Amino acid sequence: MKYKYLKKEAKKNVRRHYFRNILVVFIATIIFTGGYTYATSKVSDSTSFRLTISDKLVKKSNAEVFKEVFLKKQGENLKIKKESKYTNGLIAALINETTASGSIVFGIINSINIYLFNNKVSNLILQVFYLLIVFLIFILIQNVIVVGKNRYFLEQRRYNKTKLDKVLFPYKIRKTKHIAYILFMKYLYSFLWNLTIIGGFIKHYEYILIPYLLAENPNMSKKEVFKMSKELMNGEKFELFKLDISLLGWKILEIFTFNLSTLFFYNAYKNSLYAELYMKIRNDKKDSIFNSSLLNDNYLDIKEVVNKTYPEEQFSIPVKKYRKWLKIDYMKDYTISTYILFFFTFSICGFLWEVSLHFFNTGNFVNRGTMYGPWLPIYGFGVVLILILLKTFRNKPYLLFIFTFLLCGILEYSTAWYLETFKHMSWWNYNGYFLNIKGRICFEGLLLFGFGGCAATYFIAPILDNIYKFISKNIKIILCVILIALYVFDLSYTLKHPHTGKGITTSVIK
Repeated sequence: MKYKYLKKEAKKNVRRHYFRNILVVFIATIIFTGGYTYATSKVSDSTSFRLTISDKLVKKSNAEVFKEVFLKKQGENLKIKKESKYTNGLIAALINETTASGSIVFGIINSINIYLFNNKVSNLILQVFYLLIVFLIFILIQNVIVVGKNRYFLEQRRYNKTKLDKVLFPYKIRKTKHIAYILFMKYLYSFLWNLTIIGGFIKHYEYILIPYLLAENPNMSKKEVFKMSKELMNGEKFELFKLDISLLGWKILEIFTFNLSTLFFYNAYKNSLYAELYMKIRNDKKDSIFNSSLLNDNYLDIKEVVNKTYPEEQFSIPVKKYRKWLKIDYMKDYTISTYILFFFTFSICGFLWEVSLHFFNTGNFVNRGTMYGPWLPIYGFGVVLILILLKTFRNKPYLLFIFTFLLCGILEYSTAWYLETFKHMSWWNYNGYFLNIKGRICFEGLLLFGFGGCAATYFIAPILDNIYKFISKNIKIILCVILIALYVFDLSYTLKHPHTGKGITTSVIK
């Protein structure tokens, strides 16, 4: 196959709506799958841990992990690698082993194995709930969102006004469980084939079109989609392998650009390239494969780019069956009560994020908030300010990102300065992070806040507003009053008795 033309088309597609494409990949990768590893994470042995996505570990093959799990002598400890950032708790073991092996299944086996060999059964029982949550996220979100991302890029290649909410495609059309089941079986089969080493390589390329087939026709059964992918990839596996090899230059560039080339171009380019590749293979072989009628979305196959959205009324699943609460209108105006609920929702989510992150690092539960209640106001204020002050830029994602980046930087820096100056304590510290300013803000953190603010504007806030509408107006008012009263009480108490302690604050030396 000749890929030069496909690469040219992919680059044109990325540039046509550059920042929107970057944002879609970021949302699908960071928020739902935790995929980016920033080279900017650490440049010294700092103990700070906020906002680090994952550690760079040397990957082991599944066969190596298999030997570790099943061939170690009984009673021999399986130690977590010293270079690992996470050291305590089952979740820490799970993260380390999964990251090292590239397999969540082997990660589960190895992390449980670590505990059993070290007689930490009580901790295992205590934390099994979190293990189940991780597994459910993997099944119902991490796998499924890939199909939504693929649907976005398949439509975006021809429809100029493709909406960001296409990422939620599987959820909108009520096919979440069906898609989750098929993709879990794909993962399971790949896992088993990986035990044979060579078989895993072959099956990787044989199964590679499954998420694209489901993006085109989510009604396909497991048997149909596996057979279809096999037929389409017959004779193409080595060609696709050569395509992947041709992209290695981008991975080398990633090293010299602190991963920024990947974040701001390569990931979107590769997704766009694979969308072009799928459509080429599909069209070349459609008339020669069995049951080709399953490839029935001809509106994806128009020849020229058009300045409109994909005609959803022509899709195989009627629009009336879509989940209405997932319909996104990010240009809408919000009521005062909605802004109040936004503030507390994002403050509580920020609190849970910080507590969970500390737990992953230390194995200990600590109230990481600046107050005593289960909220971190800086997250709530940040999102509300973005929604109010930056509404003008919602139709221009790149400007929204830039101003969100700056706004969050000002908010976080000024908050840190106030706490350090008047409370003589530090609730966070970025010392050791790349391009930090006095440990109060850092480039990596602001990147994450910038993209996170865009995600809140284009996805999370509109969906939350749809959910809030299920609450009656009177109940909503009562809820807002109660939350404000609790917050004011907490704030009044915190001003006199600051929330400090181990794992929460460090003293500022003047």
